[in-house]
Amino acid sequence: MKTSLTEKILQQIRKINRRQIIAFLVAMALVVANGYSIIREFPAIQLITVALAGLYLVFFHADLAMYLVAFSTPFSVIVSSKNIHLGLSLPSEALMITLTLIFFARILYDLRIKREFLKHPLSIAIFVYLGWMLFTCLTSVRPVISLKFFASKLWFITSCYWFFMQLAADDLRNAVRYFNCYALGLAIIVLIVTYQHALSGFDEHYAHYVMSPFYNDHTAYGAALAFMLPLTVGFIFLPGNKSQHYIFYIVVSVILFVGFYLSYSRAAWLSMAAAIGVLVILKLRIKLSWLVTGGLVVGALLFFYADDILYKMSRNSQDSSGNFVEHIQSMSNISTDASNMERINRWTAAFGMIKERPVFGWGPGTYQFEYAPFQVGYYRTIISTDFGDGGNAHSEYIGSCAETGIPGALTVIAMVIVFLIIGIKTYIYAEDKTLKILSLCVTLALTTYFTHGFLNNFLDTDKLSVIVWGAMAVITVCDVKRQDVLA
Repeated sequence: MKTSLTEKILQQIRKINRRQIIAFLVAMALVVANGYSIIREFPAIQLITVALAGLYLVFFHADLAMYLVAFSTPFSVIVSSKNIHLGLSLPSEALMITLTLIFFARILYDLRIKREFLKHPLSIAIFVYLGWMLFTCLTSVRPVISLKFFASKLWFITSCYWFFMQLAADDLRNAVRYFNCYALGLAIIVLIVTYQHALSGFDEHYAHYVMSPFYNDHTAYGAALAFMLPLTVGFIFLPGNKSQHYIFYIVVSVILFVGFYLSYSRAAWLSMAAAIGVLVILKLRIKLSWLVTGGLVVGALLFFYADDILYKMSRNSQDSSGNFVEHIQSMSNISTDASNMERINRWTAAFGMIKERPVFGWGPGTYQFEYAPFQVGYYRTIISTDFGDGGNAHSEYIGSCAETGIPGALTVIAMVIVFLIIGIKTYIYAEDKTLKILSLCVTLALTTYFTHGFLNNFLDTDKLSVIVWGAMAVITVCDVKRQDVLA
């Protein structure tokens, strides 16, 4: 006997429990409230709704919360308060702070991190990096600022390295999804930015800030694009991909490449060249001894012909341009290009700071507030400032040295060396194809960032921290899994 439609509906209604009814009523209430807030232009209710959704994901679906962090980071904007001198990139940093608190709470309650992860060389390098930074907060000339800086670094690393590592360790596909989410968010930003850029006729100077407010300027935007391209292109070759995966990676890669080119970020272009160089070295299996010999020869030539090189650079008057060749030529212009000259001004000021406090530095996060008196008049440019509002030292290594002393810079260099060794070793010796491809992709991606790090530093922002520390976690997981297979 066939059941009537009315009876089927009644059967489904009887299956509904109290929890589902409450969830439905809450959802409807939020829909009505948000509709009202849009009509009345009252955004507070929308912000509360987003916060509630974020908390629900964090507590009940941590994996989805991490994906939300990755996807939302390209869209996040800085909201600051002058009263408490604090700025957060929302919603990404709010989610990361919550994830960090939950992670520490679970460490006390039930979470046990595998000893292999805790004792891994990259984890130890990160512990040393954070430990020295915390110590220099105590010797800082501005302790409050340094402690705030350290706190932000702590929630970046805890959420995107330690918390994310647990997800990647459970299933490496979680790592792929994480970077896919960031890539999708960034691709949408590229489409928005490219449309705005097109309205200006793709003007090169407008390209420097058209990505605002999502990214501070074209250098951070270019760094994110350079980082993601090795991942989206490399993921095409992951085993188990279906047709929709191939389409996604190809389309997103094309979009990111367009944004990468139109970013006019010379540092990003240079970092991509470095990553391609590492790829060629690995594919051709060039011996380390040859690389060391080549490096020594190049270093010797630079040393003996330094005066001639500087003279030719001082004679170069090619400013940044919309023409690709001219824009490349402007990289060595240290006579009229304001961007290059200001970078030298920041470095010169940093060296002055290092000379005065070489061991402990001035304190994490203090460079922008302390460098003004160390500027040399000869190197000042039209964009120089004395008010602590012009950004950082434009170098991951020099900036760390000025803020946390020579030992602090050495901790950064140690992390770079460790990730390169572990990443390359995992790629060469891993037998599993997924491990091999993932380790290669993240190693190349990190190569772009830490090459870019010679000319800029973005690890104090969520935009790059989310993917840099995430990539570090993936390298650690891949290396541990490789060793587990061998054991």
